[in-house]
Amino acid sequence: MPKNRRLPTRRSNIFAPKRKAATTRLTLASMVFLGFVLAGLAISLNFMTPDETQSSIERGVPGDNVAQDYLPQVEGPAQACPPVNAAQAEADLLREPELVRMTDTVKSGDTPTTLLDGHLSLGDIYSLCDEIRDVYPLDKLKAGQPWTMIYSDSALIGLEYEIDASERLVVAMTDSGYEFRREPIPYEVETVTLSGLIENSLFGSVLKIGENEDLAVRLANVFAYDIDFFRDLRTDDSFNVIVEKKYREGDFSGYGTLLAASFTNQGRTYYAYRFTDSKGNTAYYDQNGRPLRKAFLKAPLPFSRISSGFSMNRKHPILGFSRPHPAIDYAAPTGTPISAVADGTIAEAGYNNSQGNHVRIVHANGYDTTYNHMSKFAKGTKKGAKVKQGATIGYVGSTGLATGPHLCFRMRLNGKPINPLQLKSIPADPIAAKEMPAFKAEIAAYRAQLEEHVRSASLPRTETSVQ
Repeated sequence: MPKNRRLPTRRSNIFAPKRKAATTRLTLASMVFLGFVLAGLAISLNFMTPDETQSSIERGVPGDNVAQDYLPQVEGPAQACPPVNAAQAEADLLREPELVRMTDTVKSGDTPTTLLDGHLSLGDIYSLCDEIRDVYPLDKLKAGQPWTMIYSDSALIGLEYEIDASERLVVAMTDSGYEFRREPIPYEVETVTLSGLIENSLFGSVLKIGENEDLAVRLANVFAYDIDFFRDLRTDDSFNVIVEKKYREGDFSGYGTLLAASFTNQGRTYYAYRFTDSKGNTAYYDQNGRPLRKAFLKAPLPFSRISSGFSMNRKHPILGFSRPHPAIDYAAPTGTPISAVADGTIAEAGYNNSQGNHVRIVHANGYDTTYNHMSKFAKGTKKGAKVKQGATIGYVGSTGLATGPHLCFRMRLNGKPINPLQLKSIPADPIAAKEMPAFKAEIAAYRAQLEEHVRSASLPRTETSVQ
């Protein structure tokens, strides 16, 4: 066939496949369009308010079950998401962080710097010590006293230090600086009545009824004007005491106020009632309003043995020859506190080879007393100092010419030696007449209770009791 020959023109089926492809493309386009429509509907539903969505569902428009589709897929009936509790959320935000308290005791050699190192900078420690000095100087921390650090989220926000058994120092650290104060230590207080019989000593009897030695000391101090607790005690003497017991977090923490007591010694009963008059003066009185306090204590040591009595011709245990011993020697352990037997002024406080460390006190009405062989002086004991009856002026020792620890106690009247054991008690003035109604009303319940115990003690009994 010649190359340039034209083929006859005729209708061909060449376009048939193209029509089929077009149909397919139209179908795909329709589906894409429908997808956009559905997507737009879903988006519009997503932006509707809950009320609008519900309205659409109720009208039966497309997307009837759209809301249902976003619920969690769980077995069983579909459940709605729990609502957000705005009040709870706000409470969680306002919740105070948990506080942590770490308590230890101050050790010998501790200082504010050693205790606070790592918690405060050195400059902040110096600043705290300077600011707090007038309330309580931190350089006076005592070994053995509790010291507490308070933390919030590991940050130190407060300090507490127990100054003594009744008071503590509280320090708060705020954004504006330090806040500090002294406050009473909170205790739970229980008032109890305790009773006991003397077998060998007051100490032993108090321990037998489950109490500690501090109660024995308190009792001895109350009746020290009338009873010598070494020389005068007898088997089957008895005592009753109404006293406060203090507790912290359920643990016994010591005795509070001794409210009333009785002590039967050699058949005679002594009573003591604590009373504060309208002027704020507090003292112990007997049932008739006479003060127990006398001009002189019976002895400068409440629990001690007389190792040598008053004599004008005694052989000296060291010198070996006889000479006057116008004194009473009380044997007691080294360090036992020595009390001034009456108010007075210290005329001498020093050392010599014979008396060792000694103190001489001048009292009213021509009396003076001397206390020899002390191991050391109490704080504030110096010439010219005023002392109160019962105040500790020094401690038992064996300085000077002494064979062992004891107190050599001497008393003079107008310069002449007298036997302290023969000194008659000089009573103080009774309670004022205008105070008597208040006194009788206050002691009435205590008196009835004590007298009932005394009557019971007069009956045959063989063991101590606690009530």
